Amino acid sequence: YNDERPGTDSNNGKMGHSKGVLAFDLATDSAFWLLHSWPKFPALDGDIAPPPSAEYGQTYLCITLKDIKTANSIAEQMRHQQEPQLYDCHIPEALDRESSLYRLSQGVDVNETDPPSNTLFHSQAGAPFQLLAKNRHWGEDFWIDWVGPQLKVDLNVETWRRGTVPSTEDDDQAHQVQDLLYINLESLGVNYEWHYTKDHAKWATSTEGEWVCVADINRQKSQSKRGGGAICFCNRLLWESLSKIEQFKE
Repeated sequence: YNDERPGTDSNNGKMGHSKGVLAFDLATDSAFWLLHSWPKFPALDGDIAPPPSAEYGQTYLCITLKDIKTANSIAEQMRHQQEPQLYDCHIPEALDRESSLYRLSQGVDVNETDPPSNTLFHSQAGAPFQLLAKNRHWGEDFWIDWVGPQLKVDLNVETWRRGTVPSTEDDDQAHQVQDLLYINLESLGVNYEWHYTKDHAKWATSTEGEWVCVADINRQKSQSKRGGGAICFCNRLLWESLSKIEQFKE
């Protein structure tokens, strides 16, 4: 699924601003989920590598899921929240036609009254993740009004920002968001930096608490009319590394 399908410039602007691959194998009760930010990927011709580009940064997060039941819970949330634009499916005959995975392949079921959701799931190795998502009818800013309050943290956010950007403070003034200006790798021993206008990645770190979020939706007002989500998890080493490369001033 991808809001920018490969091989065409014709896309449904009402569908979710979401990109990824959800795969499963019934015989081994196994599954994985790839969440990413690359437009038109993967290609339908079988090329699994994204096209080379030096223009924009991107994010990829691939998780081996605990089992197919976990994949089903993710598919169920996608049907009601992210509203992904599917462009290719391979569904085995043995898959239960009442399962969320099958129903997702047949279309989405977004209800205007559905509130945002927070689904806990685990990887095959037992690592916990939170999947936070909202649909296009909610109308609020995903990052400041949902992710921050759900995790009970302030956030530093790096996303594609064009046009009007929402407030940096939520309605109850309990949580704040700060937008990154640069990514600077000098603290990691790499003499390289880039401005946010050269970054198509979508991620965030908490100011405290070691939270990392990888997402498919941007922090800009136009995104309030699109479905999307973020996978959030605690990882001290990754949180420390990302926090070191964040730059907020010229």
